Amino acid sequence: MREQGHDGDSETESELKRRRRRVDLAMGIALLAIGLVGASLAQSISLSPNDRVEFGQGAVTVKACDSFITISLEPSPATYSGTRANGQPYSNMSRVRSIKLTGLNTKSCAGKKLKIQIFNSETTTAMSLYTDASNLTVNRAYFAITSNNTIPREDALTLINGKGQDIGYFDSYQYLNYNSNSAEYTVIFTYPLALMADVTRVNLETTNA
Repeated sequence: MREQGHDGDSETESELKRRRRRVDLAMGIALLAIGLVGASLAQSISLSPNDRVEFGQGAVTVKACDSFITISLEPSPATYSGTRANGQPYSNMSRVRSIKLTGLNTKSCAGKKLKIQIFNSETTTAMSLYTDASNLTVNRAYFAITSNNTIPREDALTLINGKGQDIGYFDSYQYLNYNSNSAEYTVIFTYPLALMADVTRVNLETTNA
């Protein structure tokens, strides 16, 4: 009787082990599927079949001129091809189309210049942001802030091109928008160069004009 009872216990334990293996396998497959979906979402978000935009790097907040400024990188449509920072080719991906500044106090920063550069994880050299006149590649967004505190906020910021010239609010290669409702400045590049997916760091410098 004990031997029959023992055999029955062995069969039960064996069946439990098989069931556990099946459960473990199912859980493993489920976790793998979740991991693949997470990786996909981290690379791109499909807004619509004809307007896919690569997942951006979000925004960073830094302190400058005694106030906090939020810098946001905004993507272009995913239509560009080229070579990534790691040497791998890419196609149908987004570049940094524009840079938005939120919270910039032009009166506190009066008479100063702001320089924004972005970097990848492969090198310490700043990434090229846009193509300027004469096919000049430029690796910074550069702004001049007037020292005249009586000028309206929307007119207080101007752009400096790749040759170091103050071009005012626009030229054929970059232009500046101001949103009075949110007090946001946005510089937009006509010919963007920096791949959104490669950006890992944003650097802001303020200097005296």
